[in-house]
Amino acid sequence: MTSPEGGAAGADHATIPSMRLICWNVNGRAGDGCHAQVAAVLGRSPDFIALQELTLASYPQWCDALLGEGFSVASTIDLVRAPYPTMQPPIRRRYFNAIAARGAVAPLPGLDFTDPEQARVAFPEKYLAVRVVIDATGLEVHNAHLPPGSTRGVIKPQAFSAIRRRTDAVSEPGVLCGDFNTPQREDATSVTTWASSHPALYDEWDAAERSVLENPRLRDVYRELRDVDAPFAASHFTGTTPRRYDHIYASADILAVACTYHADWLERRLSDHAAVEADLELRR
Repeated sequence: MTSPEGGAAGADHATIPSMRLICWNVNGRAGDGCHAQVAAVLGRSPDFIALQELTLASYPQWCDALLGEGFSVASTIDLVRAPYPTMQPPIRRRYFNAIAARGAVAPLPGLDFTDPEQARVAFPEKYLAVRVVIDATGLEVHNAHLPPGSTRGVIKPQAFSAIRRRTDAVSEPGVLCGDFNTPQREDATSVTTWASSHPALYDEWDAAERSVLENPRLRDVYRELRDVDAPFAASHFTGTTPRRYDHIYASADILAVACTYHADWLERRLSDHAAVEADLELRR
């Protein structure tokens, strides 16, 4: 974790009365592509930034730019360097997460797996939780990047179940955001998980995805605020099919003021995902 001064971030209180959060899967872009992404994000004047699919090449660019703008940065970069268990075909850790905040950030424990085999094949570099203090109130921000079930199989529902256990343990106001790689489809009243692609595990798979998508303690701020007559936003295309894979969920202690997807960033090919942005306020 790094502070704007380059040392360890302390326990300074953030003094932000409201919070703008931008959550974005940046697709590992480095060089000029990363420079364009940084400019797009900073142009929105966020207070918190949650990034997925950073790489060892792109992270220094993001970190230098964010520190220069007064952010503190926490990441899972150390975890991405660990070798992945031997498998065929081989899997290499490549992407990791980061959270930046205008104020000090304190890293929190990640996911916990009661089954040692689940822990062995998990991707801990793709989950990051931090605590910040806003107006003397603690706030937890959790940033998740779920694996695709098509290539990682049961690791995906195992990760969803672990995320539900982790977020159930949060006692302060909290935000969960990230690239969930689900739902497959949605309408005004329901979501369809990817369990149908794994019929032998349908019930287990469906329950695991729904445990996060339909978490009773956290609500999807986009669904809460969306115009019921408008089509659902798309944040990613699987082939030619638009899907809303990127999400921001908030606890009851947090008021959602606005939520939007930056579809133009997707159209400009800044990434293969649209960023999702939310304006949030702590309830008094």
